[in-house]
Amino acid sequence: MKKNILLMLSLFIVSCSSNPDYNANLNLAKKWVEAFETGNIELWKEVVSEDVQDIAPMYGMGSVGYDASFQVADFYVKNYTNVKFNDPVWLPGIDTLTMKPDGSVRAYGRWSGVSKSTGREFSLMSYHNFDFEDGKIVNTGEYFDATGMINAVGPAQRNVVVFTAKVSKKNLDKFQELMDSDDGLTVTRNADGCIHLEAFYNEENQTYFIYEYWESFEKYETYLNWRFNEDPSKQVSKVIPLVKGGENGMRAHYNNTNYKFY
Repeated sequence: MKKNILLMLSLFIVSCSSNPDYNANLNLAKKWVEAFETGNIELWKEVVSEDVQDIAPMYGMGSVGYDASFQVADFYVKNYTNVKFNDPVWLPGIDTLTMKPDGSVRAYGRWSGVSKSTGREFSLMSYHNFDFEDGKIVNTGEYFDATGMINAVGPAQRNVVVFTAKVSKKNLDKFQELMDSDDGLTVTRNADGCIHLEAFYNEENQTYFIYEYWESFEKYETYLNWRFNEDPSKQVSKVIPLVKGGENGMRAHYNNTNYKFY
């Protein structure tokens, strides 16, 4: 075991000594981390190239440019405090063709911190890579469960609405077309106070479900009143003929209590 550790250390020392850019680039990568630990977004700007390509941690984002990368960084800086990159392991990267050190930096560690809005803590492992050009980070990637992190620090109490509509299979296509139209669920999602919604159909009991998350049930009631009484598209009047029992076949379950996130 000792021999293996000594071998790894010797290889690390050799790679650093034959890699003159590594120490300078390591300092830049550490400044990038410091930007999040201190909440100093100007420090992030100082070390990131405007030509950066960033593999963002958010689901579905993929590789993004400077503007989107900045928005992600700014989100974390503004929304979290007591941020720390714990037990970091910094490693020199290699050129995958020559298998020689190329001045890039790799890092493993555990991020921790507290949500400013909810006071809830997060702690998760992550991996980062940094490539450099002209003294700036030009390629980077953050690999951790960003969605899980946001859910973990989410509000201890959420205002969940469950909307159901009895829709026969023969009417489902027309009903779904209305949900997907410009006057449908996109309008609901963009309503004041709506945080998120999900929709699906259960064939067994022929019921269409809409799960909605709202800032408050009061804001949901305001939306509901608008949808039924003021909506210029008259979307509800188009939906009702497709529902078993008409308006009586639709239910909005809200003012729910005892919410818990597991």
